[in-house]
Amino acid sequence: VTEFPQQRFAQISAQCARRGPPALRSYATAGGHPALQRSLAQYLRQVRSVQCEPEQILITEGVHQAVDLLSRMLADAGDIAWVEDPGYWGTRNILRMNGLQVDAIAVDADGMQVVEPAPGRVPKLAFVTPSHQYPLGPIMALSRRLALLEAARRHGFWVVEDDYDSEFRFAGQPIPSLQGLMPDAPVIYVGTFSKTLYPGLRTAYMVLPPALVDRMGAAQMELYRGGHLLTQAALAEFIDSGHYAAHIRRMRLIYGQRRARLVELITRELGPEWLHPFDSNAGLHLVMSLPAGQSDTLLARQAREQGVLVRPLSRYYERHAGEQGLLLGFAAVHVTAMDSPFERLSACLMPQRGRGHK
Repeated sequence: VTEFPQQRFAQISAQCARRGPPALRSYATAGGHPALQRSLAQYLRQVRSVQCEPEQILITEGVHQAVDLLSRMLADAGDIAWVEDPGYWGTRNILRMNGLQVDAIAVDADGMQVVEPAPGRVPKLAFVTPSHQYPLGPIMALSRRLALLEAARRHGFWVVEDDYDSEFRFAGQPIPSLQGLMPDAPVIYVGTFSKTLYPGLRTAYMVLPPALVDRMGAAQMELYRGGHLLTQAALAEFIDSGHYAAHIRRMRLIYGQRRARLVELITRELGPEWLHPFDSNAGLHLVMSLPAGQSDTLLARQAREQGVLVRPLSRYYERHAGEQGLLLGFAAVHVTAMDSPFERLSACLMPQRGRGHK
């Protein structure tokens, strides 16, 4: 947040406010501001290999609103939704609030394990994070991607691809989107500005298959009465003028340095076996493994008492035996400010240092 080019964005926003028509201060219709839809379509085609036209893009107030709209419109109470296990609890909570049943599908080093639905348990929706699985970090293997798309076509369900932090990969080539893997894929692509710009912006987007565009746009208008067109106009100009790409390049370098420093501290002070084996050198957090028999919830509580916020990995599991580990966010911590909190966390781990891992 502190690295965001606020002055430049404020200047663009002020220009849009002065020059824009009065309609920018009204409700959002047609899925969002057309300029932002055009900018995003071009960006996603070039950077994420997404197959889309501007009219397929629907702007939402965050990913949570996107998940809420999808679960309301594409499923009924009592229907099944697949989620990754472990996975983001926010998605599970929204699905349950809308009356859906959640089937948690195990994740391994190749991503979600695509399974044949049990009788009577065919999903209406399947939520995946294929480019950087949250929270463990593996990349979904091509064979798994193809199997998931084939299953979706065979059983008639929609795949929801959450591409929440794909811009921040620090080694190797970018991972193309699942949506762009084949023409007319049964995929709804979801992206957000929360990671690339800042969370309080509350701006995300969906790339909808053409058959869903009209009814999803109408439902969004009826349910949420969207607005923020001035912000969307400013975002479009921010993208078109090259500031967005420049900001991502700069932040990728900064985040890469911060990540490298945290990895160095872990491997030097604890050992390389404390890094989770699924790590794919991407994203804004990493997972630290714990020795067998240790409680990640207890360690997280002890760390919090020392002023260090970490999250227990076991809390992300729904059905399968929760693996013990800690999620460490590094994106908001300068490299020169990491040593002190890591020393405090390391002190909580002292009794476990001499114990072997699984």
